Amino acid sequence: MKITFDAVDAALYRLEVQQPHLSLEQLAARLDVSPAEVDRRRERMVDLKLLHRLEDDVWVARNPHTAADLLFAGQEQDLDRLRLHIAQRRDELASLTPDYLDARRLRAAPGQMEMLYGVETVRDAIAELARTSTQSVYSMAPGGGQSDAALQAALPLDQRLLDRGIRLRSLFLTTARGHAATHRYLRRLQQAGGAVRLATTLPTRMLIYDERAAVIPLQTEDTRRGAVLLHDSPVVDLLTDLFEVHWQQATLLQGPDETEEALSALERKVVQLMAAGLLDEVISRQVGLSVRTTRRIIGKMTQRLGANSRFQAGVLAVKNGWVDA
Repeated sequence: MKITFDAVDAALYRLEVQQPHLSLEQLAARLDVSPAEVDRRRERMVDLKLLHRLEDDVWVARNPHTAADLLFAGQEQDLDRLRLHIAQRRDELASLTPDYLDARRLRAAPGQMEMLYGVETVRDAIAELARTSTQSVYSMAPGGGQSDAALQAALPLDQRLLDRGIRLRSLFLTTARGHAATHRYLRRLQQAGGAVRLATTLPTRMLIYDERAAVIPLQTEDTRRGAVLLHDSPVVDLLTDLFEVHWQQATLLQGPDETEEALSALERKVVQLMAAGLLDEVISRQVGLSVRTTRRIIGKMTQRLGANSRFQAGVLAVKNGWVDA
């Protein structure tokens, strides 16, 4: 229960500190309350260890920190005992750590496939993969809008990965843009440094860690049944290639300052010239590149913008803030 003091409590405590020999009647007069009210408030301060009665008319006010030490000493001792108990139980559980790590090492041997049954087992495996990843995490999430609970749990985890320098790339369906909570999550993820793209269709839900391990559902129609965890295998390579195909075909979230990575000075110049309507040959001469290289950059920028034509790419480049209007 919260401990609160009103103005009369504070005034009484100050008088007990400053003038400890004031009588009950004198305190009542100073505080403009009845003697019975002074007694009631004094008893409460005694219970809180703020006042100590030496004699009938002699009261000693304690420092609030001293009062707190006296008031909570027993509870703090109980808490210390509980902490010791928890630490001992932790150590007892941790005695199995070498066995767990050795079993995980054997289970995660190259080419090994693990069957993960149940939501909790999948979550534990995903948490460990995220914790041990060192380079990248790719995700594919069909189904449009995601649940609020899943989104609220995801962003802090994503932020921790980004803080460690992990490259995040996330593919969602374009219908996710119509789901307010999901769209808000995608914008925040992109602002935090993650790359996000939208696709009209996605084959299955998947997670790929460091391009060496992949998690896919046992049943696409019911992901609660569990998942398959694949380690260093041609299947993981195949899934990574599948992700790349859909990534290249996907479009960006539209809006100012929402590109997944900053444009280089050369790319920005090419986009500016393309938006101005110049031909590839003219652009290549101005930037000092071959026509072939220039066209490759233009194609890359057009894909990143999700445009179907040079004209549309120019419009989207202005809209996304890549070039000045």
